[in-house]
Amino acid sequence: MSISDLGKTDKKIYIWLFIIAFVVAFSSTYNPFNFRRMHVDSSVYITIADGITRGLLPYRDFVDNKGPLAYFLSVPGLFLGKFTGIWITEIILLFITVLFSYKTALFFGDRNKALSATVFSFVVLLAFFKVYAGTEEYSLPFLIISLYLFTKYYFSQKQDFNFLELIILGICFTCAVLIRLNMFPLWIGFCAVIFIEEILSRRFIRLCKYITGFCCGIIIIFIPVFLYLKINFIWDEFFNQVIFGGAAKGFSAGGLKEFTKNFYLILNRNLSIIPLVIGVYWIIKRYKHLNFGYYIGYTFSYFLIVLFLSFSGGDSHYNMVLVPYFIPALVFLFSITDSAFSMLKYKKLILVLFFCLVFSEGLVKYFYDMSKITFDKSGSQLINAGKMIDENTKPGDKIISLGFNGYIYSFTQRNIASKYCYQGSGLNYIPGAKDEFISDITLNKPAIIALFINNEDGISQIINEWHAPIFKMIDSDYRLLSDENGFNLFIRNDR
Repeated sequence: MSISDLGKTDKKIYIWLFIIAFVVAFSSTYNPFNFRRMHVDSSVYITIADGITRGLLPYRDFVDNKGPLAYFLSVPGLFLGKFTGIWITEIILLFITVLFSYKTALFFGDRNKALSATVFSFVVLLAFFKVYAGTEEYSLPFLIISLYLFTKYYFSQKQDFNFLELIILGICFTCAVLIRLNMFPLWIGFCAVIFIEEILSRRFIRLCKYITGFCCGIIIIFIPVFLYLKINFIWDEFFNQVIFGGAAKGFSAGGLKEFTKNFYLILNRNLSIIPLVIGVYWIIKRYKHLNFGYYIGYTFSYFLIVLFLSFSGGDSHYNMVLVPYFIPALVFLFSITDSAFSMLKYKKLILVLFFCLVFSEGLVKYFYDMSKITFDKSGSQLINAGKMIDENTKPGDKIISLGFNGYIYSFTQRNIASKYCYQGSGLNYIPGAKDEFISDITLNKPAIIALFINNEDGISQIINEWHAPIFKMIDSDYRLLSDENGFNLFIRNDR
């Protein structure tokens, strides 16, 4: 094959990789062909990102327990192109994830197997892809770039990092942790193995280089974020809400019984046990292999990430961060099944159908989400509700939405009456949060109080401890403005 033919093949591969990213992102609720109501978690992240574009500050003007990059990554797209800008951001980040997934897969198989493993890894992702522009989605590029670099380290002849790669690893680690605290296991797992290997081999100078380069990457991201928080006098709020509040929530999800339930739930969801089983198999069968450290790091870090996700709870979208680990595992499975089906006439077609059946949960969910593009009117309902709020209030008026969502805030020009834009959930772990919220609303009496009435999961968003005093105030001081567009809108009587 000539060099020009190789170049054409690479271009075709990149086109296919972009198509994978685009097809995945097409199911996003931010798809401009039919914008739809976002997931409840996404609504909070977008509310805070939108507030930043208006000059407001996270942790001071909004309370939440996620890292600042969970909001910052949405700001450029939101500022330049509103929700379409966020959708383009999703496509870019997913393409980076797909690209490095393929590059990682090439260490384990040829181009066909690598591309197939990449495709079906993202079929797996489709089963968990519901919190669009959320922490798991935004963490994926940093996870897969790091997995690629660790894989390259072990499977290259030199088995060494250059200084730039170490900096990139530090940058990716810091970005992931500043999106969500419990994203660290991938780096801990591999770095622990490499550290032990360097100590046992007495390569102390090289170990110092590794630590220095990694720390330089951490500093490159952490210092600007730290300065942003300090200059805006929100470092203490960040610490209380993200470090203290986030950790308290993560380790208070339940006792040992609940943790064990979550652990098995995560592993059994859409066959997420596969990378762990294959990792254990590699450890047993390849203990004399030159790259044995890779198999230890891969399996240990996967076990750790499932472990820490289990502390946080069993929500299905958490599994999205496990997808990078499917890449090596699926190349291995494709190699096995390719040999097993080698005598069949339509081997490739049968292989594709077999893996479609195995990971059918993701495909079923995707086509269900795609069907919403034609009949889901929740996006237009939000726009109409926002217009109604603006038309019946005046500049300077404030509003509040009751429940653990932030659906309405990005569709109105009115500011929020309390920094507790959503209530309950992780905020219960912040001392005094409930009393401060109730005081904000009952003393300042917002012009509009919104109550979401078309709950997507059939779960009431009303929390009696937080909302009972608010409903008492509504009964005496408010009247119903509208019960259309998915909201009960209560307007203050003097409006």
